[in-house]
Amino acid sequence: MENIKYSILLGICLLLLGVSACDDQFLEEKKDYSILSSQDVFSDPKQAEAVFANIYHRMLSKYTAPIHGSNPLLRQTGGDIIMLSFFTEELPVDAITSGIGATGVGSAYYANATSKNTYAGNHVPGTFYWNGAGSSLNDLGKYTVYPNINLINSFIREIEVAKSAYPQPGNFWDNLKGQAVFARAWIYFDAVRLFGGLPYYTTETEVPGADDRNPRLSIDECIEKICADFQTASELLPATWNDDNYGRFTSVAALAMISRVRLYAASPVFNASWDSPSSLRWQAALTAARNARNAADGNGYVGVSSLNEWNLAFYTPGVARKEGIIVIPKTGNQAANYANKWETFIRPTSASGSGPGIPAPDKMINLFPLSDGKRASDANGSAINGYDPIKFFKDRDPRFYSTFAFSGCQWPGTSDQIWLYAWKNASNQIAYTDGSDSGVNAAKRRSKALVWKMSNPTASSYEYSGADIMEYRYAEILLNLAECQAATGDLGGCQATLNELRSRVGAGSISALTDKHSAIEAVLYERFVELAYEGKRSWDCRRWLLYEGGAGFDPTTANNEDYDPDVFWGTGWKIYDGKNGRDNYSKTNNVLTMLGLRPISGTRHTNELWAVQDLTVSNTDDPLLPVRSTVPAILKNDPALSSKLDALETFYETNLKTITPPKTAATDPATGMNVSWAMDSGGNTNAQAINFRFTWRGWFNLYPVHYNQRIQENNNTWIDQTVGWNIGNTSTKDQDGTWEYCLP
Repeated sequence: MENIKYSILLGICLLLLGVSACDDQFLEEKKDYSILSSQDVFSDPKQAEAVFANIYHRMLSKYTAPIHGSNPLLRQTGGDIIMLSFFTEELPVDAITSGIGATGVGSAYYANATSKNTYAGNHVPGTFYWNGAGSSLNDLGKYTVYPNINLINSFIREIEVAKSAYPQPGNFWDNLKGQAVFARAWIYFDAVRLFGGLPYYTTETEVPGADDRNPRLSIDECIEKICADFQTASELLPATWNDDNYGRFTSVAALAMISRVRLYAASPVFNASWDSPSSLRWQAALTAARNARNAADGNGYVGVSSLNEWNLAFYTPGVARKEGIIVIPKTGNQAANYANKWETFIRPTSASGSGPGIPAPDKMINLFPLSDGKRASDANGSAINGYDPIKFFKDRDPRFYSTFAFSGCQWPGTSDQIWLYAWKNASNQIAYTDGSDSGVNAAKRRSKALVWKMSNPTASSYEYSGADIMEYRYAEILLNLAECQAATGDLGGCQATLNELRSRVGAGSISALTDKHSAIEAVLYERFVELAYEGKRSWDCRRWLLYEGGAGFDPTTANNEDYDPDVFWGTGWKIYDGKNGRDNYSKTNNVLTMLGLRPISGTRHTNELWAVQDLTVSNTDDPLLPVRSTVPAILKNDPALSSKLDALETFYETNLKTITPPKTAATDPATGMNVSWAMDSGGNTNAQAINFRFTWRGWFNLYPVHYNQRIQENNNTWIDQTVGWNIGNTSTKDQDGTWEYCLP
């Protein structure tokens, strides 16, 4: 206990020197903490607040872009982050990642490799700390579970002493304790949804030592403890803070987190009774969702009321206060790593950026609804309801125009339009409007649309933006409620809640819901659209088993990357195996078939490109440069949007065509198009960045106890390995773990 406490104090001066968060008062530093005793620190409220600022820093300083999603552990290795959003339909696997401090996905991480090359957790960089006292500064420097839990518990115990020894006016100590309890619950939730059940240490329990043998708790036990912590936090925290403390955890945020936790626990990954409307977990999730909404509505979190506010909320504090439930403050401070790097990640060269931006896959472009609220594509990606994917920019949901930029759009904060098409230059090489190199790489990783959601037009530094990150917003409260209504059979309530969400931005209403499964699917669809590129999709994919539906997917017998994925759906290890209260799912009966969806596993990011109509013409410069002016600049929330889109349609019909990369041949004789144009679209093993295929197996939904931690380092053979994973680090195909996480 004591050695942990003094290690904390020793590290404060190192960690706070460059740290900044909400403002100077939030982390005001008065003394050299390395020479202070706990009495010196906790007798001064400002010093006590600064100590807890270290915990905020440890949890959130690496959260440097919205796409990171809610994962305060962040799976950090050195300065890099394994970004979970790479395992979704949103991001191309080879996207430029240096702008947000993230590393891409190697061939051994959920990529196209057909052999099973991940065993007992070796795909997780670094060691997950199962136990260990965390008594040294070195241990405390690791972004893992128990060193941080130990730090928080030590801090809470010091607060309990300080409340009597150093009384302060008002609820000072309770507010500080509430933030600490909130942080503990958040870290545990992050750990449980990635690793499953684990020992839960609170202030009433001694810090685990090296000889600790506390068993893994069940999912139910962990969920109840996490929710109890968030409930305690809600009773200790204020509903809002003043401007000097904007960004601190609140009672509303605590209740919203209970809703998120209960929803995750009720989902198929943990709940074998997910298909029962009377499931106790769904009932608990519904109650939590209602409580969260009532708390938000009653304390000024009323959400946005227009498309303009929807855009402003991501970078304007005044509007964010209406929509933001948990806001991660950023100041643009490079030295302290308190900057939002989203801006530099998404801006293309033509918008003062340094790369291609985030090219949007066809699935994302075709996903968003039409202006009347109807869908533009079905589960197979085919156009429906009169949607024309060639003229994808016409007649779309208002959120489409605030999420994607395309040719003719003027990037916020600049005076230049962006253009996204290819042509041949004087050397008969492919050139691209974004100013990239000639040749095959000019069109590599390209699309006819880019992501510009959450772009801040007032950013003074793209690399170190000070725009806050909305980690949890009012929209999610509504979506959580709608999902619980759907799962419990309240179709009318679900439809009303989803239409309320859409009405905020002037979007068309959803079609009538006919049954529970279609209602659940409608909510997942709306989450995909509303929360696109906010780091939430990867969690939805995990909890709803959207990769393979709980029926398995394991193409270990395939010989190359061109295998037919449909052959391997329903093969290999699966969660729903007919044992211990689980249904026995198959290729024709699983979560996805019930919801009317296709598996993500086996798919790849694909896209088409725009190009000049005659790709055989050689030009030194862009041949369409003289006629671009016929398309007026298209702005976000543009009042003249309709007429400008008509002008773009005419420009396209007169000057451009849509081309699709060949899938096997090195070059298409008709167009000269190379197989590696666009993104992840081919099957040629020699092409660049096109061999990625989602091969998410059933056992990937929860990580195992790392082999090195379980056996080699601490000889912790008593720890039950997660079901679906190998006990030992062997190449056998048999998964022999025994600890189960999906039970009725």
